[in-house]
Amino acid sequence: MSTATQPQGSLAAAELFPIPVEPHRRRLESLDILRGLLMILMALDHTRDYFSNAPVNPVDPHTSWPALYITRWVTHLCAPGFVALAGASVYLQRKRGKTPTQLSRLLITRGLWLVFLEFTVISFAWSFGWAPFMQVIWAIGISMILLGVIMRFRPPTALIGTLGATIVLLHNLLDPLNRHPFGWLENGWEIINMPGFFMFHGQREIMMFYPVLPWFGIICVGYAFGPIAASAPARRQKIAVALAASFFTVFSLLRLFHGYGDPFPFEHLATPAQTAMSFMSVMKYPPSLHYALATFTVLLLLYAAFDFAATRDWLPRLRAVFETYGRVPFFYYVPHIFILHGLALLGVMAFHLNWHIMIGKALIWDDATPPNWGFGLPIVYAIWLSVVALLYLPCNWFAALKARRRDWWLSYL
Repeated sequence: MSTATQPQGSLAAAELFPIPVEPHRRRLESLDILRGLLMILMALDHTRDYFSNAPVNPVDPHTSWPALYITRWVTHLCAPGFVALAGASVYLQRKRGKTPTQLSRLLITRGLWLVFLEFTVISFAWSFGWAPFMQVIWAIGISMILLGVIMRFRPPTALIGTLGATIVLLHNLLDPLNRHPFGWLENGWEIINMPGFFMFHGQREIMMFYPVLPWFGIICVGYAFGPIAASAPARRQKIAVALAASFFTVFSLLRLFHGYGDPFPFEHLATPAQTAMSFMSVMKYPPSLHYALATFTVLLLLYAAFDFAATRDWLPRLRAVFETYGRVPFFYYVPHIFILHGLALLGVMAFHLNWHIMIGKALIWDDATPPNWGFGLPIVYAIWLSVVALLYLPCNWFAALKARRRDWWLSYL
């Protein structure tokens, strides 16, 4: 992920921002801090999934309430952040000196590995049974494969960025197609742009929540952010804030004037809190243009703030905690699902409820939970923080191992 050298003849005029490169430690620290925060927030969403007793959609402004809404909404940052940071990391590896062939091979093999794990180990962790559930790891994996194929042709950064921005801006034009039956082609369309279930002989077999097209656009946009992350601190912070302001301005105009880009229009509701929630209620499945603009606004501001703190060595202990999780995201991701699901299963058994519901397809595919199961937000937050803390020492150990060694297999974990 470092960017010490530029590959011979590979970038030339391709950089979007051809400006001086800053020593790598702090740049990487800023990206890892942001990734670490996202890993922590992601665990909050999954803890809520397994332990909350809220009977409503947490981001429905008509039925939710501010604490529950915010608990869910902040985790909207995670998926686009992970995918975009994966794209930025690809750029940084290319700039470090990997040839397009080497980078293509790494992306394709790692992408296939992630798809395989999503289909097997990770899906099992969610359900403790056979219930294939293709979500963010699948999205990163398949996007890596596609980006790896493109890398074979040595494209300039500007071209990849333009491709990504075009997809993010225009993929909502395909939304009307999501409302029409495709017959035997429907499974293929769900891979491309429509979340839903793969159907075989009238039976649901695979849950596809992260269609490829919009997430591939996001990884390309993240790749195009690489040159900004590789620039001098003051410049990259200024660009990040300017982009955030631009994105939020466009988002606000689209929301206020009911513009193109999201199926959920902004509504003036009964209370100011509900109206504010409606303003920020955007579609994640698949990620709409409004969703991308809103989440990238926050992500860019967080990146600028973390980078500002890192370059001035502020809050070193807090930064170190976030960075630890951010340096070993996959090592953290898989165990945390097993732990949360296992704790929920034990809790259901301890309360003498129907623990069979906690195993199998219905738990994930139908959002089924035992009657009378779950807790309020204070206990949900306590469980979340406990699980995150439990994983800190193992993550710290593995981060140190990766820093000491360069074994090829470490790049796949």
